[in-house]
Amino acid sequence: LGCLFIVSAVESLSDVVLAHLDKGHTRADVLEALAAVRAAGITLRPTWVAFTPWTTLADYRDMLGFVEREGLVDHVDPVQYSIRLLVPPGSLLVESPAMRPHLGELIEADFYYRWTHPDPRMETLQGEVAAAVGAAATRGEDPAATFHAIHRLADAAAGLDPAPAPPPPRA
Repeated sequence: LGCLFIVSAVESLSDVVLAHLDKGHTRADVLEALAAVRAAGITLRPTWVAFTPWTTLADYRDMLGFVEREGLVDHVDPVQYSIRLLVPPGSLLVESPAMRPHLGELIEADFYYRWTHPDPRMETLQGEVAAAVGAAATRGEDPAATFHAIHRLADAAAGLDPAPAPPPPRA
């Protein structure tokens, strides 16, 4: 019928994160959905909540690896790799025992609760990724180049030697 792509709120591949967000699906379900849409000749464009209090650095790097392995680099807007969980007043997360240790003050003017990640590397990485995505958008950078820059930031946060940048696309 002409459907080219489906945008789906995958949010995370971590079953721990998905359970805390009460998403109603698992990592296995994501893989099944990806296979189903591919079988129908449709592209999946997943959205992510890349930074939550429960997302580990390994989870984040796993998400990037999944996007690369599954050939989704050109199907994910780079801003998706910087998305931080938003907790507005009235959210069920405000009362969640799992969220409470991380929840900070209400920022009334902006209508959200501040929260802090238990791993300082993740706080730093989120800021670096957001800055990189913003700068790349301003430059009009190819999304694949932005993806690889983000992947290098995540590798560096994990104390790993970043993989070399892929060659630039041929003109």
